[in-house]
Amino acid sequence: MAALAVVPSPAVTAAPLYVIEDHLAALIETAELVSPEQELEFRAEFQAALTAAVEKRDRVGQFLAHLEQQIDFAKFEIDRLRQRKATCERAHERLEDYVIETIEGLGTDSKGKYRRLEGKTTTFSLRGCPPSVEATDESAIPAEYKTLTLKLPAVTWEQLLDGLDIEQRAAVLGQVKSPEVSLDKRSIKAAMDGGAAVPGAGLVTGRHALRRS
Repeated sequence: MAALAVVPSPAVTAAPLYVIEDHLAALIETAELVSPEQELEFRAEFQAALTAAVEKRDRVGQFLAHLEQQIDFAKFEIDRLRQRKATCERAHERLEDYVIETIEGLGTDSKGKYRRLEGKTTTFSLRGCPPSVEATDESAIPAEYKTLTLKLPAVTWEQLLDGLDIEQRAAVLGQVKSPEVSLDKRSIKAAMDGGAAVPGAGLVTGRHALRRS
C-alpha cells in the first residue's frame, strides 16, 4: 500500500532572463489585459532573476536603456508626424486652390456652369460653398461674438465668483464649458513643508526612484 507523502511547493526560481524579457514585453503590450495574479507571478520571477546573477542585472539595465530610447524616439516621431501632418495639410490646400483657379480660369459653359477637367480615373469639378465668415479686423468684432480662454489660479476664480450675486454667479457658471483643473503640486508641497495642512492632499514618503549608473 502506497504511503501518502507531503511534498512542499517548489520555491520561486530564477527564470532565464530572455523569458523575463519576453514576459515584460508582453506586459507592456497588454498591460490592460493582464490579471493581478499574472502580474504577481511575473513580479516574483523578475525579483528572483534580478537577485540571482550579476549578468541578469546588466541585461535589465540594458532593457531599461532600450525603453528610454524608445520613449525618446516616440516623442521625436510624434513631433515629426505632427509637422508632417501640417505640411501635408498646407500642400493639400494649396494644390486644391491651384485646381480651383485653373477651372475658374476656363470660364463657364453656355449654361453658366464651370467646366470639368476629366482624366482617365479622376474628374475635377467645382461646387458652390455655403457662405462663410472671414474676419477682416478681429479687434473690431464686438465681444459678444468672441470666446476667451483664460488660465488663472483657482483661488482667484473663486474670489471672482464670490464677488457676484447669486444670479450673476449662476449665469457665469452656466457659460463655463469643459473646465480643466490642474494641481500646482509645487505650491502644495511648499505649503506642507511649511507646516500647513492642505485638505485633499498628503505627502507620500518611503518611495524610491531608480538610479542607473
